[in-house]
Amino acid sequence: MEIQVHAANEWTVSADTVLILPAFEGERPATPLEISAVTAVREEGVFTGKAGQTSLLPRAADCRGVLLLGLGGRGECNAETFRRAAGKAAGELCRYRADRAALFIAEGFPASPEAFIEGLVFGQYEFTRYKKPAEPPSVPIARLDIVAEDRDRVDVTACELARHETANANWARDLAHRGSSDLTPTKLVGEATTMAAEVDCGVEVLDQEKLEALGMGALLSVGQGSEEPAWLVTLSYTHPQAKRTVALVGKGITFDSGGISIKPGQGMHEMRYDMCGAAAVLGAMKSICQRKPPINVVCVVPAAENMPDGRATRPGDIVTAYNGTTIEVHNTDAEGRMILADALAYTTEQHKPNAIVDVATLTGAAIVALGHFAAPVMTPDDRLWAQLEAAGDTTGERVWRLPLWDEHDQLIDATLGDIANIGPKGEAGTIVGGAFLKRFVGDTPWAHIDIAGMAWNVKHLPYWNPSHATGYGVRLLTEWVAREAAEGAR
Repeated sequence: MEIQVHAANEWTVSADTVLILPAFEGERPATPLEISAVTAVREEGVFTGKAGQTSLLPRAADCRGVLLLGLGGRGECNAETFRRAAGKAAGELCRYRADRAALFIAEGFPASPEAFIEGLVFGQYEFTRYKKPAEPPSVPIARLDIVAEDRDRVDVTACELARHETANANWARDLAHRGSSDLTPTKLVGEATTMAAEVDCGVEVLDQEKLEALGMGALLSVGQGSEEPAWLVTLSYTHPQAKRTVALVGKGITFDSGGISIKPGQGMHEMRYDMCGAAAVLGAMKSICQRKPPINVVCVVPAAENMPDGRATRPGDIVTAYNGTTIEVHNTDAEGRMILADALAYTTEQHKPNAIVDVATLTGAAIVALGHFAAPVMTPDDRLWAQLEAAGDTTGERVWRLPLWDEHDQLIDATLGDIANIGPKGEAGTIVGGAFLKRFVGDTPWAHIDIAGMAWNVKHLPYWNPSHATGYGVRLLTEWVAREAAEGAR
């Protein structure tokens, strides 16, 4: 999608453009043109400006149409309000088969156009890899004109970043939607290395033989029931002025049957999404390499497939992780924390980052706790939490902190090994996952984000189709890294 920015007094409407007018409840919509139909629909009560409301006026004011977008009260409008309105606009534009739009930004408008761009790019997303071509084919927006009364208030660079970074989140969504036979651990690593070459960042790949030599028994134990080997891939971005290094670690289970502790059949097809943590950190790394913040970043993805053949890990087995910790496997369906354990320990020792954030579809208990409205975060570090919370507020990818008390550590005490991979049934399931992972980062500031409720099936946001993966985490992590870079530069 091409983006062009214009001063309102210099912009000329064209017959193939849909003009988008954001409107507040109780106010007449601001417009760069005199459009009698806008006044009519407001006076007749057809359109009131209520948040989420839309009204499309075809063939108005010498353009293809005028789309009114309700934002609710002016004082309640923020970036997320605008992002959600853009998701509604995307649906209307798609139904109207419009390929060109112009967004009017009146002087004093309380939200930036970057949020609208994000909602529009998300809202137009389609995954068609396995479908026959649609008849007629969909028509995406090829060009968006931003028409501003105060041209100087529009940050063109920020608009382009918003477009790129949302497109990178859509790339992560593409990865998530791939069938598990089409995106095996080997192919996931291949996608990571291809992306690394595109954005010119370093890459290191550890195959099964190297993992065995390094003693990554936790990661290997998950993959040993599959014909597919386990892998660990590390991407690295460096900046000559960097004073800090941060790490992103993402769970890359390309299919999760549960292993010997097999899952119920209902919903198992959705376990293609168990690599959404990996997709999130890879999408964020793509954005980071394009944005080029003054900080060093490593991105680590352990990749495996959890299957139940005769070689699979059994409940009751004891395995030894990279840092020497022995893990008593009580449930083979608690596999995500196993592969992350080795990845976190390896990242901590080899790269010595100043902070680590891991992202994973780890527990169904995260959905029980927060629904599909926010991702729980566990971290002992108040500063790191504050940065993540601020990043979530900026991007609309909400996070919520759960406690991680010393008493939670006792829930993973084991009889025969150092720790167990699950805790008592029904007790703090999400927090137990965090307590487990904390054992593998030493004293490094670290946070765990459980995205099980946000990676797919999100129904309340107009810019995310509930039948699709969301790409949650890409923009959140990119914003977090940018904040860490800014803090390090001070």
